[in-house]
Amino acid sequence: MQGKPRPRSVHAAYKYAQVLARSMHIERSQAPTTTRDIRDAVLCAIAAAAMDPDQRDFPADVLVNILMRLPPNTRRRLRLVSRHWRHVVGTRTPTSLRSRAKTLVAATGSAHIIDNLWAPWKPRELWPEFMAEAAGRYKGMSVVGTCNGLVCLCDDREPGGAITVANPVTGEALRLPPLPPPRADDQSTCYDRSWHAAYSFAYLPTSGLYKVVHVPCHLDRSVYDKVHVITLGEKSWRGVPAGSGARCSLGDNVVSVDGVTYWTTPEADKVMSFDLEHGRITRIMSLPSVVLSSSRNGGSWHLGEVEGRLAIVVTEKMSPAMERTEVWVKQGRTVGQITWSSWYTIQTRTPPPPQRPREQSRRKMRSLAWPLLVQDEQVLTWEWSLYERDRVLYRHKPIDDHTRKAKHGVVDIGERNQGTVVADINMLPHRNDRRTFAYVETKEPLSAYGALASPFFLSMQSSSS
Repeated sequence: MQGKPRPRSVHAAYKYAQVLARSMHIERSQAPTTTRDIRDAVLCAIAAAAMDPDQRDFPADVLVNILMRLPPNTRRRLRLVSRHWRHVVGTRTPTSLRSRAKTLVAATGSAHIIDNLWAPWKPRELWPEFMAEAAGRYKGMSVVGTCNGLVCLCDDREPGGAITVANPVTGEALRLPPLPPPRADDQSTCYDRSWHAAYSFAYLPTSGLYKVVHVPCHLDRSVYDKVHVITLGEKSWRGVPAGSGARCSLGDNVVSVDGVTYWTTPEADKVMSFDLEHGRITRIMSLPSVVLSSSRNGGSWHLGEVEGRLAIVVTEKMSPAMERTEVWVKQGRTVGQITWSSWYTIQTRTPPPPQRPREQSRRKMRSLAWPLLVQDEQVLTWEWSLYERDRVLYRHKPIDDHTRKAKHGVVDIGERNQGTVVADINMLPHRNDRRTFAYVETKEPLSAYGALASPFFLSMQSSSS
């Protein structure tokens, strides 16, 4: 190690790390066999290089380029390598998705990034210009979710929904194998092809693995009776039998947080969960009492995400011109430790419905964003009209009001308090597939998980030539 030249580029640094990793595994008489082994070896090699007297002070730019290819939780651990590493990690790389995340707004045909909720500006396209040719196809897909800068996409135009995971920053994309064939139901009259509604994208901090989950459902005369899950880098899906009572009621009802995927079923007041680490399907037995009363009183509820936790959003119609929404957040994970806490109350007042049909089509409607409904302690809502393409995203600062027992505050929305406009985004009319996500731009690599999709690769080649 003594006297070797210090790596001055990303390529040289990686080569240096790979040599060290190879020597470490030879000494242990064990070859790296999985993506996780390879990544761990490279991390150990980089850390060893940093601790070497000749290699301790990696050039900051080189180190940033390496660190940005790693998940945020890994970068946090690497702060312990040295003072230099701690300074670079802390000042030049995002280590927390929630603290430094931007807002990704997606719908069929469009995906935009909002850099700052407090400084509204024209949202920018998710797909950069150098990927224009390849991105044309991906703009027609639905965003399933995002983790550490990777974006999971679903193509509803293909049976079962073709899944692609892409990194818009690097231009890399990985197409996953198709789902196993479903069981046909020739008696069904269900022709819905919103395949993306049954998928979820998750990251396991404990193992550093990325997983795509497909929950049991009934779509387009096709029946899926299992939870199907695939880990990035694997060649096939694994099926976990779920039973007919676990089928998902598709809509805003599939959420993955903290290594667990949750969904609701057509059966009233039922939430299922799938532990991605242990592969277990269970039912959440304890739900907020307001969910039970809402179902009896004609209200509605769905799942959501608040600060990396599962939330249940309960909405009741108080009058023709007023709705009341309560956001309950789950705390605890194991049976017997799960509790629910009321975090937000949102009260929305709208003008009475107009009598003329033409005026009804122009009526402004308001709803909470989904699945991410709170960002930077601001409640996000959408305003739209039935036949207009413009969708306006608002933010609202909750106000403390202990009389209504909302832990994190109350939001009152009306003509005099509409909120602060964040963005006005042009979307396809007649579609109610608006989705919001926390998104952080990284250089998380996809090449370690398999052969990259050719359209992105060709675009990168043409842009660099």
